[in-house]
Amino acid sequence: MRGTPVWVIALVVLIGAALGVGGGVFLAEILPSMRATGTGIGQLLGGPFGDQRQVRILMMGEDDTSKRNSNGYGLSDTLVVMAIDTRTKDVRAISIPRDTMVEIPGHGTCKINSANVHGGPELAKQVISDLLGVPIDYYVMTNTSGLRGLVDLVGGVYIVVDKNMHYTDRHGGLYINLKASPEKQLLNGRQAEGYVRFRHDAIGDSGYTTKDGKMVPAGRIVRQQYFMRSLANRILSIPTKRGRADVLRQACEKKYIMSNLTLTDWGGLADFLKDIKPEKMVMNVLPGGPQNIHGASYWVADMDEARNVVARNLLFIGDAGEETPKVEVLNGSGITGAAKRAAEKLKNAGFEVTRMDNAPNSDYSESCIITHKGKTEPVQRIAQLMNCSDIREEAKSQGSADVTVIVGRNYTD
Repeated sequence: MRGTPVWVIALVVLIGAALGVGGGVFLAEILPSMRATGTGIGQLLGGPFGDQRQVRILMMGEDDTSKRNSNGYGLSDTLVVMAIDTRTKDVRAISIPRDTMVEIPGHGTCKINSANVHGGPELAKQVISDLLGVPIDYYVMTNTSGLRGLVDLVGGVYIVVDKNMHYTDRHGGLYINLKASPEKQLLNGRQAEGYVRFRHDAIGDSGYTTKDGKMVPAGRIVRQQYFMRSLANRILSIPTKRGRADVLRQACEKKYIMSNLTLTDWGGLADFLKDIKPEKMVMNVLPGGPQNIHGASYWVADMDEARNVVARNLLFIGDAGEETPKVEVLNGSGITGAAKRAAEKLKNAGFEVTRMDNAPNSDYSESCIITHKGKTEPVQRIAQLMNCSDIREEAKSQGSADVTVIVGRNYTD
């Protein structure tokens, strides 16, 4: 994260809730600082997030290059999309490498971390939404001074530094000098910033290393996740509710945290996260790999695999550890193009459509769904999308699909 790990926000709110600073207490403690940032009392009316079932929040860490730009925005080098199912309280996330290649409107092919420079957090939100194919509702942003300030605010974080980290960037004001130790070290704000920003080794942002004879994920993104847990635990160790709420209040007052969340949304987020522990939050890196294109180094997303990760982590289709079901769509209506339209709808919802064809008969008056893996939550979601109540369970077919959707004459877009 050439910048701040914006998981800071997830943590800070997590802090308010996981520790019992929820609901009215949470709002009462943070109200003065939210007023100072322009959040009106009128925003307390209604439910959080507009009563949405699923909410997606872009969390960004901005570096110090904002000082060089007239619009005041820098590179957003830490990018995490966090999704919340407000009914089940399930929390999942996808971490996006800073060098991911994207198209930015009006600027052509760029690295994704420059979207914030060109148009601030709203443009970054739009570009990432286009990349992942899902709407993103809110953003939370912090910067390097915010990271340092928050760590110092809680008295430092305990981290096991697993390798020597040395790097100097005088122009950027970054000086990293950390020594490896098997014991936890108490890192102050600047040391913690160096830990999460270090990428000058053979692994870089994301890769693998051998540990105890096994290949395990390694690199800067893994360190960011470790830092997130360490910071959360540090705040959780504050003994009183008022003390924990005071951390959040000061973070807002000092502008360590910036967001388009309303006061009601903040309270709702705290409530939704109150039973979630940092280590329980499912997080995956956007699938892909590094490529050198026209002399520039990019992370090129594997969109086929990314669709599966997006479906699980941002659309809550299936369990986080399960594969997204493969779907075949058959036209049983006799209406030209009906299967194609239904397939596009399912694809847009995150499902993997492996086959489109005509059904053996074209006299289906109503659509039906044949499941070969039981009436699971994804199957129920397909039925909802198709407005279909006819779900049949059958043994596994000879084909590769887990679910067969037969489009009837009653199907409409």
